[in-house]
Amino acid sequence: MRDFSRRQLLHQTALTGTAAVAAYLGSGLRTRQVSAEASRSPNEQPVFGFIGTGIRYHTYHARQALKHGPCAGIADVDLVQAGRAQQVAVDLHRQQQRPLVIDAVEDYRRLLDRSDIDAVVIGSVDHWHTKQVIDALDAGKDVYCEKPVTLTIREGQQIEAAMKKSNRVVQVGTQQRTEFGRRFATAAAMLRDNRVGDIKRITACIGGSRVSGTLPKATPPKQLNWDAWLGQCPMVDYRSADKVVDVTGWGAGFPFSRAHRYYRWFYEYSGGKLTDWGAHHVDIAMWAMNKLGDDIGRIEIDPLEVEHPVPFDESGMPIRDDQFNCAVSFKVRCRFADGTEFFVRHAAPDLGFDNGIMFEGSLGRYLVNRGKLVGSPVERLNSDPLPNGAIEALYADPSAAALAEPGAEGYHMRNFVDCIKTRKTPASDMVSHNQMLNVCHAINVAMRLNRSVIYDPATQTFGDDPTANAFIEREQRAGYETA
Repeated sequence: MRDFSRRQLLHQTALTGTAAVAAYLGSGLRTRQVSAEASRSPNEQPVFGFIGTGIRYHTYHARQALKHGPCAGIADVDLVQAGRAQQVAVDLHRQQQRPLVIDAVEDYRRLLDRSDIDAVVIGSVDHWHTKQVIDALDAGKDVYCEKPVTLTIREGQQIEAAMKKSNRVVQVGTQQRTEFGRRFATAAAMLRDNRVGDIKRITACIGGSRVSGTLPKATPPKQLNWDAWLGQCPMVDYRSADKVVDVTGWGAGFPFSRAHRYYRWFYEYSGGKLTDWGAHHVDIAMWAMNKLGDDIGRIEIDPLEVEHPVPFDESGMPIRDDQFNCAVSFKVRCRFADGTEFFVRHAAPDLGFDNGIMFEGSLGRYLVNRGKLVGSPVERLNSDPLPNGAIEALYADPSAAALAEPGAEGYHMRNFVDCIKTRKTPASDMVSHNQMLNVCHAINVAMRLNRSVIYDPATQTFGDDPTANAFIEREQRAGYETA
């Protein structure tokens, strides 16, 4: 892993003609420490470093974090992404009348070595999250990390151990706990307040993964350090479609490939929709059920319907490696020890929705997603509001619910910054994230094996099921191991 040099960037500009890289050069910025004016105490103004600068950096991380403090450095293994991200930070600094000196490096460890950086915001590819979080904690940094923070159960255990050792703050980027007009927090509080009576069924719809068709072997983009991008994952050939399919939306501008926007549809690098939208909607459902502890009993997980785009062997491994391999459609039932049935589906046409969470019981049903909270129990709130403290009781630290403006955009990052100063537990704490995400991992295991499994949150294992237990951790490529 290497720092950007002026020669490399000139070469890359010639290769790509990318305006962002030209802007990077034109700014005349040099690699040096941020000025003393910006290097204030975290209690006044935390100094940020950004690791991974893809779409979340541009849609949330940079804009929201830099409301609260300056950026000192950016790390990305893609030179073009780094150049674009650095220009965004420079433009924001210019508006805020902050110093225009911002480092850009390929090796994120160079940011962690800096004493003037108080916190890092991680928006890298999913399979890098755990190692980068642990390295940041070991370096004494507070951490904001996009979901999913882990890809295996073992990774969550490693992060919690590092947190205890470092005593640093970790906020997970699951903004549904705090933003979106407080719809999700209200929905969770309603279930805890018995607003549907006897629970009949809870259903989360999270969409299905993409289908790519065969992706030919290709030369990695010249601006991308493919070896560093892979990190702990096995060294494999880069694969990419010949042309761009998506011209609008999340993946717009990139061809189907193993990297960039589409890595999420490979189990090697992510967990498909379960670690994408599942990390949001499964989180809210389990939050509402108050099942984010390790003493909730065993969970029986039955994959009732599963379709993968490639065949899998008996050990749950894809037989083909030349196309996306995550589940494209599914219906999975999770039966908790108390009898509650929770369904995770790609869509529920029989229930009339394809994204969100529906809570059904003897007193009616209601649906919540990012655009609405509807149903007869919601309508009854007008005459029978939630009791005082119902929202606050959802959080490990009740003060996390004290929004200046209910559900305001950017509050999740503001809550992180507040916790940097107060050392309180953030709204999306790592421990509860692990409890929820381990269920998502367990669902993926059941779908990959195409059979029932029983997950035990207390032991974080699948009991005496050796095939399922083989997914608890993954082999790490030499040189990239998590300590």
